[in-house]
Amino acid sequence: MMTPQSLRGTSPFRRRSSFVCIAICLLAASCTTDDAMHFHYARKDGQRGEVRLERVNDSLYVLRHSIGGIPVSEWELPYPVYRMEGGDLTGDGVPEIAVGVIKPTRYFPRPGRRLFLFKLYKGRLIRPLWLGSRLARPLVDFRLVRDSVPARILTTERRPDGTLVQALYRQQGFGLVFERDIPQ
Repeated sequence: MMTPQSLRGTSPFRRRSSFVCIAICLLAASCTTDDAMHFHYARKDGQRGEVRLERVNDSLYVLRHSIGGIPVSEWELPYPVYRMEGGDLTGDGVPEIAVGVIKPTRYFPRPGRRLFLFKLYKGRLIRPLWLGSRLARPLVDFRLVRDSVPARILTTERRPDGTLVQALYRQQGFGLVFERDIPQ
């Protein structure tokens, strides 16, 4: 192993190349290749739950739910995914899962960004709550706003003239209810 003492008396080029090799090794060791998005939550029974979105390939992702480190449910998403977040959208104390996918629909055959909502049925099983085909305008992005219970969904959407607008929605029954546009 090269140490500063063992480099004494060597050429500046060798010291510099040794430093570069060490720096590259440290950089490589600090990088991760984890293609997963995830969140943790506290369950009413005191155990820790985790929902993880794992990328299998460019067009296949898997939602995995585990309780106390033990896998209990999974759901395949055969679409590219651009975002996943968790929050209590229904106000029942159990988080829902919001996933942004890119896919065509029956009435909108051009692939676009869509919003899917999943629930943890009986606190365990991942099941669809709402598989949205379209909002009021084409979806650009979304975030969950967790400043209240139930949490709300803040979207960025594209108007017909191409400008962007942010809108606030809440989950109710089947689907989302528009609350208001957010002034810029």
